[in-house]
Amino acid sequence: MSNNYEQYILSEKMIKINFRDTIQSYDIQMHDPFMNIIINLLETCSISLDDLGLNKKDFAEKAKEQSIKIIIGEYLAKLGSASNLLASHFLGDAQWNYGNNDWFDHRHHLLDPKERFSNDWIASGFNVLKVLPIKGVLLDLCSGDGFYAYYLYRTRASHIDCIEKNPELINHSKRLHSANNIKYISGDILNYNFKTNFYDVIVIRGAIEHFSAENQQKIFQKVNKALKPAGWFCGDTPANPQKKQHKMLPAHENEWVDEREMETDLKKVFDIVITDSFKSPDRTTLIFRCKKK
Repeated sequence: MSNNYEQYILSEKMIKINFRDTIQSYDIQMHDPFMNIIINLLETCSISLDDLGLNKKDFAEKAKEQSIKIIIGEYLAKLGSASNLLASHFLGDAQWNYGNNDWFDHRHHLLDPKERFSNDWIASGFNVLKVLPIKGVLLDLCSGDGFYAYYLYRTRASHIDCIEKNPELINHSKRLHSANNIKYISGDILNYNFKTNFYDVIVIRGAIEHFSAENQQKIFQKVNKALKPAGWFCGDTPANPQKKQHKMLPAHENEWVDEREMETDLKKVFDIVITDSFKSPDRTTLIFRCKKK
C-alpha cells in the first residue's frame, strides 16, 4: 500500500481519490460488511470542494497529505449526516406510525440533531453523572433502549445492571448497546429482587410516571434498600400542571404537577431530596436526586 499522497489531483474545486488505498492506512475493522460497502461505493471518486463548503485557499498553509485527509474526512462526515437523516426518518416512521409505541429510540438525538437533539436529555444524564463515582455500580430501572447506559454511564461505571420488562427493548439494547460492563435483565421492577446495599446510584428516568402513586412508593422503598449508605437515587419526569384535566400520555398513571408535589412524595422515603426543573420549549422536566443516609 502506498502512502504517497502526491497521487491525488487537487484542483481549485475538485479532488480525485483512491479511497481503498487511503482507508487501509488506518487500523479499521475491514471485515465489517458496512465498511466494505462504503469502500466499494467510493473506491474511486471525485469530491467537489464546493459541496463541502471548502476551496483550495483553505489548504494554502497545509501539507498535501494533511489537506487530503481533511477533505476525505469532511466528505465522509457529509455522507454520514445525510445517511443518518434518512435513517431517522425511516426508523421514526416505522416506530411511531404503525400502532401504539410507548418508547423512544434515543438514537434520533444523534441521527437527526437539528430536530431531535434536545437539552432535556443532557440535563437528565448530567443529573446522574455528577453523583456517579468513578468505578461506581449503577442500577438503571426501566432502562428502555439502553442508550443512556451505553453512551453516558458506561465509561464511568464499573458495572451497570439494566432492568427492562419490554422484550423488544431488551433485544434492541443487546443488539445496539452491549458492553462488557452492562448487563441487560428482563424483568418487572415491582417484582424483581434488587441486591441489598449494593448500588452507588440507582436511576429511573422518564419512567416513574408510568406507575401508580402506590407503586411509586413501593419502588422508592425497594430503591432505598438496594442503595449503599450515602448512595443516590436519581430520576426525571415531565411535569404536568394540567394533570387534573388530562394525562400527558394514556400510559401514564401518576404524574407530578411540579417540584413541590414530587418532593413531597419522595420525602415519604428519603430524608435528603434535591429537586430541580429544566424548562424546554415543549415541556418542563422535573429532576430529582435523593441520598440515602
